[in-house]
Amino acid sequence: METKEDLRVMRTRKLLSMALFQLLQEQPFDKINVNDICEKSMVHRATFYNHFKDKNDLLNYIMDGIQEYIFEKSIEKETYQTTKEMYLSIVSNLIDFMTSQRKNLAMIFRNSLDKMLMLVSETIKRSLYYLMSKNKYKEEYLMPSDFIINFFTGGITTIGIDWLQSDNPYSKEELLSYFDILLDEKLFLKQKD
Repeated sequence: METKEDLRVMRTRKLLSMALFQLLQEQPFDKINVNDICEKSMVHRATFYNHFKDKNDLLNYIMDGIQEYIFEKSIEKETYQTTKEMYLSIVSNLIDFMTSQRKNLAMIFRNSLDKMLMLVSETIKRSLYYLMSKNKYKEEYLMPSDFIINFFTGGITTIGIDWLQSDNPYSKEELLSYFDILLDEKLFLKQKD
């Protein structure tokens, strides 16, 4: 059971996170300072420092939360009939999240490309390793599973970042149909006798 203190911590962190997102709409991350964040969130500066060491720490907190949310969504279903179904499910969940958070993710991307690339890449890779362990597909692969995971992680990450930057992004249906074609299981699964 959460205590009042836990709720206050969550509320304060949420206020600070929302303030940072609002400020990112107005100016680049490197122009924002802790005073701006505190003023926008109406949180005292000392309280800010009780939670975060600096604005980078706040951004990392936000990105950790995003990463954990994407991971949890991608593993809601743990077992799949085929690897293709598993990959398409992860892509679908990622598209849903990126669609719902497009504006905020685009702001983070503009202000911290490296962090955004790491967030997407690490989350996809973590999800795939977890789901592979639940589905025992590695025995069916023509090549090492880590090679396949790295290959698809790179592709999904690059396409996701390009999608965020696009003024006219592909629809979810278009993206899933393209991934469906690219995820031809004959390319990476042993042929059954």
